[in-house]
Amino acid sequence: CSTEEDLGGASKANTGQVEITKRVISLLTSCSTDSEEDKNRLQALKITALSPYSKQVKTLQHSLPSAVDAFAIDSYQGRESDVIIFPSVRCNVEADIGFVEDARRLNVMWTRARLGLIIVGDRRTMSSNPM
Repeated sequence: CSTEEDLGGASKANTGQVEITKRVISLLTSCSTDSEEDKNRLQALKITALSPYSKQVKTLQHSLPSAVDAFAIDSYQGRESDVIIFPSVRCNVEADIGFVEDARRLNVMWTRARLGLIIVGDRRTMSSNPM
């Protein structure tokens, strides 16, 4: 990502990843198709953005279309969505992945999508940790 996370306060956000998430949602919901059935299926997709940080969740809730839910990973246990988008937030030169290192949070994020999981993040930061 080209935008480092906002390090202010205890929670974190990354506006660059919010913008990428918005573009992904736009692409998912605006695919051109001649089939009316496919159009209806795309419009019926339940899309959810999950983040480990409450500040990112608030930013997502204010930025995403109202049909898209945004939740903290910790509050999403037991729920499912057709598509989960996971903006990791973390993007820094220290390669610190913070809450993303927690295996329980990752398990919730990985297992909530019925059809697809899309991860938005900085490859260098995220690949620095074997998790």
